[in-house]
Formats: sequence, C-alpha cells, structure tokens
Amino acid sequence: MGDTRRAAQDAFARFVRGALDAASDERGWSITEVAARSGVGRSTVFRWLSGDWQHHPELPKVRAFCAALGLPLGAALRALTPLSYDTPAPEVPAAEALFVAVRDRLVDPRTTAAEREHILAALRRLGHRRSSRAS
Repeated sequence: MGDTRRAAQDAFARFVRGALDAASDERGWSITEVAARSGVGRSTVFRWLSGDWQHHPELPKVRAFCAALGLPLGAALRALTPLSYDTPAPEVPAAEALFVAVRDRLVDPRTTAAEREHILAALRRLGHRRSSRAS
C-alpha cells in the first residue's frame, strides 16, 4: 500500500511540475498566479509539488487546478492512480495503443503548444484524406 501511495505522490508531483512549467513558459504565470487563478492555496500546490500529502488531493481542488490551466482532469486522475507494476497491463490492439499514446501526448502538460498543433495538423490531414477517399 505504501509503495502505491508513493508512486501516486511521485506521479502527481511530476504532473503538477509539468503543468506549472508549461504555465510559466506559455503564459508567464508563477505558482502564486496559478494558485490565485485556480483558487488552490499556494501551500497546497507546494505540497503537491513535493509529493507531501497523506490523503489523495481533494477532487474539487484538482479540478480547479486543471480548469485554470486548461488541462483535462483525466490527466491528473491518471497521475493519481498509476498502474501497479505487479498488475499486468491489459492487452491493447496496436491501433488503439497508438490512439492512447497520441491522446496522452496531447494532454501531457509537458507537450508544447507547437507540438500539440503539429499533432493536430497531422490528424486533420489524415482525417481529410480519409474523408476525400470516401466520396
């Protein structure tokens, strides 16, 4: 149980660090600015960053943090519930695994806006190519 909690703390700390780095790089926001815009206290943000929490972060605070930064709540929840290494990963068909990888890349706060746009442009091209063939 302790290992699972530690893994969740570490994963969520990395998520928060990535989100704060992106907010700083893309918007010029400090931790104080993120805290003010999200309504999540600075001390809470710092606890999340350090992985120093005994109980899972409160969902309304995580939701507010994600909303202020334009991040999907699911990305934060995935960080809070990392897969256990003793649980085998489910079998995923190759195409579905690619979709999951692309989705994860799009919601990852470490992905730059330019990278996101590049991925979306490629998907638009593929979608247009597919719809052109169908007609």
